[in-house]
Amino acid sequence: MQSFVTQSLALSLVLSPVVIHGQILDDFNDGDDTGWTRLSPLSQFGVTGTYSFPGGVSYRMQSGASLDPDTMGQSRIGAMRTDVNYSAFRVAVDLSTFDPAIEQDVGILARITTPGLGTTSGYSATIDTDEGRIYISRVDFEQPTTVIDADSPLDPKKNYRLVFHGYEGRFLAEVFDVADLTTPLFVAEGEDDTYQSGPAGLFGAAGQTTGIIDFGFDNYESDDRPDIDRDGMPDPIEVEFFGNLDEPGDTDFDGDGRDNAQEIEDGTDPTVKDSSIEVMSIKVLGDSLILQFRTLVGRSYQLETSVDLTNWVVDTEAEFEDPEDGIAGFLT
Repeated sequence: MQSFVTQSLALSLVLSPVVIHGQILDDFNDGDDTGWTRLSPLSQFGVTGTYSFPGGVSYRMQSGASLDPDTMGQSRIGAMRTDVNYSAFRVAVDLSTFDPAIEQDVGILARITTPGLGTTSGYSATIDTDEGRIYISRVDFEQPTTVIDADSPLDPKKNYRLVFHGYEGRFLAEVFDVADLTTPLFVAEGEDDTYQSGPAGLFGAAGQTTGIIDFGFDNYESDDRPDIDRDGMPDPIEVEFFGNLDEPGDTDFDGDGRDNAQEIEDGTDPTVKDSSIEVMSIKVLGDSLILQFRTLVGRSYQLETSVDLTNWVVDTEAEFEDPEDGIAGFLT
């Protein structure tokens, strides 16, 4: 590195995108459900559960009727992403067009513990397709208890997106028309603090004891950035900066001309005026160059060097030190 120091050296700090932890994306265009754990609790009793990928672009779940509803309960089927556990969560999925003659409840599972016959517990956000209602429920050993419900009449010929948020003991479910993902058509909000964390997934249950299930999902995504107060700021980050969820996203807390939600999206500090990357010091120590700079929340970094301000290369040998008090350093 000494050769760079003795020449005309230029340095560039490059930000990578805002880090989203635990993110899972699956559009099912690969025609399989790799990464998913199928949940078909009645299959051991001979109830046929089928998973398919029509046209290689969606995830279809079908189940025959329960053979003994009094003992087994109604038909149900699902699939879990057990590779990530969430406390705070945002889970979204597109709902395919459906047959309105089939009475069924379909949607999202979250914070699930011990999935299986008679053991599945956690929370669900589901749409009753024939009644036209959205439910947030607590699930105890496969038995749902309604936390909150709201009207959600759907056109069976359209596609909708269901989004389920959870932060601490608060929950939000939103239904969007896929053609307009900016404003929800229907919203339900509720509170419960029984289950604290667990994986998420997809689910369908027959609406009648002898009913069947036939439904499709597409464009699944999950991460740890819920926004239960719908202010454009992920709840965990909002609390990190402001200490609570009371600060609006469209106001400018630090008065620097950018609203709070935009600053969080950009990775800058909404409580510090004109926050940005700031190089604190550059020092040459023997054969080493030490660069200290102010970090931004939710961002990752790489160091680029150049001797002509035209051709830049990533310094893969640079050693990054963890930040203290918002200041980090590169040793190269």
